[in-house]
Amino acid sequence: MNPVLLAASSRRGRRGLAVLALALAAAGVAFLLTTMSMLSTAAASPSMSGLPCPSEAVAVGDGDGKTGLNAHQIRNAQTIIAVGQKNQVPTRGQVVAIVAALQESNLTNHPGGDRDSIGLFQMRPSMGWGTPKQLHNPTWAAGKFYRALLSVPGWEKMSVNDAAQAVEKSGFPDAYAKHTKRAVQIVASIGRGTADRAQIDTTGCTAAVDTPAGPTRDALKTMLAQVGKPYEWGATGPDSFDCSGLIVYGWRKAGYQLSARTSQAMHTLTTPIKKGQEKPGDLIFTQFRSGGPAHVMVVVKPGLAVEAPRTGLDVRVREYDPGEKMRFGRLPKSALSRTSPA
Repeated sequence: MNPVLLAASSRRGRRGLAVLALALAAAGVAFLLTTMSMLSTAAASPSMSGLPCPSEAVAVGDGDGKTGLNAHQIRNAQTIIAVGQKNQVPTRGQVVAIVAALQESNLTNHPGGDRDSIGLFQMRPSMGWGTPKQLHNPTWAAGKFYRALLSVPGWEKMSVNDAAQAVEKSGFPDAYAKHTKRAVQIVASIGRGTADRAQIDTTGCTAAVDTPAGPTRDALKTMLAQVGKPYEWGATGPDSFDCSGLIVYGWRKAGYQLSARTSQAMHTLTTPIKKGQEKPGDLIFTQFRSGGPAHVMVVVKPGLAVEAPRTGLDVRVREYDPGEKMRFGRLPKSALSRTSPA
């Protein structure tokens, strides 16, 4: 072949390859941006609002007789949760994935199932979920499940059952609901090892309040029931709250009017208590400035508090360390006046 023609042909080939590479790169960037957008949207959504709190821990190791998890199931649950955490899927989404795996396979990585169903989520190659080899890989299958979940419009506001069904499209559409409480237990226990503690504790549940029945217990349970609702400065509920507004709302629902509205006013009227002596219902003050504390939260039990943190973060339950810069205070009876429960 003529050397000149050969060189020109080579140049055209190189230009073609360059154009193809640019096109592939652009497609990759578009996919990445779309995925990041989906994950960002999901991460901003409420985590586990409205779900039950775990009533008992799930053992991570050789299994747990109370929940029936064995070592194989635990490893699979760890994988599902870890994939969700790595991709910034909200805690609620991790619960949906565990619920689906409990229903479809009992957290067992089956090599087969109904027709050509495979793996933890009993996905079918014939339905476009992937190859048999891919679907038998728990990490790959979990990632596939989360991508499908995040593509469902409004999944965050669905019940766990409906969100799982939107992905699985089962012939038994209401079969997932019965696994919700167990899935919450699994995520709350197993997820603690690698996830942000505050994320796992933001459960939107009515946690067990370790205090005798009475107004304090009622107020705390009301505050805990607000987990997952947005922070809004100056708001006292029922749809949004600031830090002190959450406390005012909780006591109002319990049938008491609190004589202080702001964190500074609450700090002024509370009786100081030493760290380590706090009880459920006591207040924790932080972010001290010249005018007093800018933030207040409430002890659920020693080491755990409920709070409306700040703009951009929903009401949540979080662990606290007594070593943090904080002060504890107890509301005197004189600070509460009896009314009719709101």
